[in-house]
Amino acid sequence: MNLLITGVAGFIGSRVARTAIEKGYKVIGVDDLSQGYLRNVPKEVHFFEFDLTKSNNTAKLPKNIDYILHLAGQSSGEVSFDNPILDLEKNTISTLNLIKFGIKNKVKKIIYASSMSVYGTAEDSPVSETHVCSPLSCYGVGKLAAENYLKVYQNQLPYTIFRMFNVYGSGQDMSNLRQGMVSIYLAHIFKDGYVPVKGSVQRFRDFIYI
Repeated sequence: MNLLITGVAGFIGSRVARTAIEKGYKVIGVDDLSQGYLRNVPKEVHFFEFDLTKSNNTAKLPKNIDYILHLAGQSSGEVSFDNPILDLEKNTISTLNLIKFGIKNKVKKIIYASSMSVYGTAEDSPVSETHVCSPLSCYGVGKLAAENYLKVYQNQLPYTIFRMFNVYGSGQDMSNLRQGMVSIYLAHIFKDGYVPVKGSVQRFRDFIYI
């Protein structure tokens, strides 16, 4: 099976790539290295360095892809407010370009890494898949738009969506203080000896370990 992983040089993408290789998948990887690092990419990966927001770049990829795991994107809510156009391009336009590629090349399924940010303020707990989506950040808006594009094209390209929240694990980049709650808190603890909390201390969050 040929698996395309976008964001393969990132924390999650590189981890998934290693697991997929161990399970016998042939992994093709894409990353623009704007946030990821080439050293993270397993040597067995057929690696392409380019920007998925440019639709013509997908023509560089092999045509015999079976599955797409779309992990690439801009993942900071704070950055999304600073530069909403960039966020839209990285999270929504890139997804639409992959959808078009998948349809053209008869990909069996695309798996999309979305975010719990699509929900906004939860009205119920625990939050279910049917909970109303009312994003409060540009990041959440872009992720939800990408989900809706997948739904529009579902008859031509089957999909699965993961709405992830606060992924963490060993090897995570702690130099980025605008993304990843666990890595941000650890970086502050190691540097300053305390954890800065923005907003109410009554809030709660989910965490996913990989």
